[in-house]
Amino acid sequence: MESDAIIVELVVPEDPEELSLREDSWSLALDQQEFGPGRLLVATADRAGNLLAIAHTTTTDPPHLGLACCLEHTFRNGIVPEAAVVFNDERVEWGPPPAELRFRFVTAREQCAQFGVHLVDWFCCDGANELMRSCRIAFDPDSEWWDAA
Repeated sequence: MESDAIIVELVVPEDPEELSLREDSWSLALDQQEFGPGRLLVATADRAGNLLAIAHTTTTDPPHLGLACCLEHTFRNGIVPEAAVVFNDERVEWGPPPAELRFRFVTAREQCAQFGVHLVDWFCCDGANELMRSCRIAFDPDSEWWDAA
């Protein structure tokens, strides 16, 4: 019998200033496979970018379901982030981003705002092909990337 339960795990650094989400997001994107294949990671931070926690679960359909569960779990554990970056293990292809990716990013930003969290970026990380895509850079390449300040 298959369960519809979404299990969220939480990793909290001992020193939030040890890793900057503002400076190290690309490194996290490269390392997201360390959490296993088919995972959605929600890295949360304060406005300065200090990493507060990484909540992760299996990639859900739709992905926003996993995002909401990760944020809810983070808050239930007493962590109150101001910013977030999502890393999702999903297929990435060369060329322009698919149209539905813009809709997902906008919807995810709205969803995060309901928690009082600013979504800085959504990274698509294809573990099989080792390709990554930053939604923020794909859709707004000329603006400052960390816009949570």
